[in-house]
Amino acid sequence: MVNKPKMMFIISSGIEGREKAISGLRMAINIAKSGSAEEVRLMFFGPSQEMISKADQVIDDLIKEATNIGLYKTACSMIAKNKNIEKELEGKGITLEPAGKVLMEAINLGFVPITF
Repeated sequence: MVNKPKMMFIISSGIEGREKAISGLRMAINIAKSGSAEEVRLMFFGPSQEMISKADQVIDDLIKEATNIGLYKTACSMIAKNKNIEKELEGKGITLEPAGKVLMEAINLGFVPITF
């Protein structure tokens, strides 16, 4: 039996890379839905945090879909605080945590980081 990977999708593209960020979100959702990974997680980091804090129907729908299928979603607490977007991110069901801590824990648990 083949072991399924654990995958952490790190979305860091901002408004200039909106389509790239959308592609990463869609891929994470599709892999999770397909069951081809043991577990899929999402981490928003850097410019993506400010982008997703704004109203964007496509991104908002993808975040809702990720929530509906039970994906763990996190964003860097320090960036959220510095950009004053904590309420907006938490309102979309995104947990705010130190990004370095989250990444190291995921790697220690065997997650493969994938960046968009």
